[in-house]
Amino acid sequence: MVVVLFSEVLWAARSIFRNRFHNQTICHQENTMDVHIISALVDNYMYLIVDKQSGDAAVVDPVEPDKVVELIRSMKNLNLRTILTTHHHWDHAGGNNKLLQLIPGLTVVGGEDRVDGVDHIVKNGDKLSLGRLNIECLHTPCHTRGHICYKISCDNDISVFTGDTLFIGGCGKFFEGTAKQMYDALITILGSLPDHSVSFNLFP
Repeated sequence: MVVVLFSEVLWAARSIFRNRFHNQTICHQENTMDVHIISALVDNYMYLIVDKQSGDAAVVDPVEPDKVVELIRSMKNLNLRTILTTHHHWDHAGGNNKLLQLIPGLTVVGGEDRVDGVDHIVKNGDKLSLGRLNIECLHTPCHTRGHICYKISCDNDISVFTGDTLFIGGCGKFFEGTAKQMYDALITILGSLPDHSVSFNLFP
């Protein structure tokens, strides 16, 4: 009875969150980067990261590319360079090919060849750059074998994009991994990041 009641309360809380906040696009500002949080589907989010100095930008998991392009066109001096894909599931990678059609020449980063449109496969510890921002690829297998989290930093600013590894209220399902792998991902890899890191999670 208590479990059923708790589930109903949790469902109601999530419904209120979606109805009130999910359709909003929010900009989280740091000294060196802006992170635009864009709602997608029913309860997903996409993230547009902009280096303030150069205007170079990357987008994380652009499953609804039309929304991304609309936001980009509303901004000045922004150059989208890269798609950062956390994993191959359709609700994360499903918009990659269409975004490539809308904005040709983008680099598509992912952890394996099952990611739609991928042309730059990365592994744990690989480093990329976006303007003056540093991108570190963190391999966190379990939800999928090739799941990648992205740590983006500059000076004292650190933002982490965790895909379906870490949620606000839990972690992703173990579709292709073990409990030990998820423990290592959450505790050893993500848990070792500095305390002032800002984590962006896809689900409420």
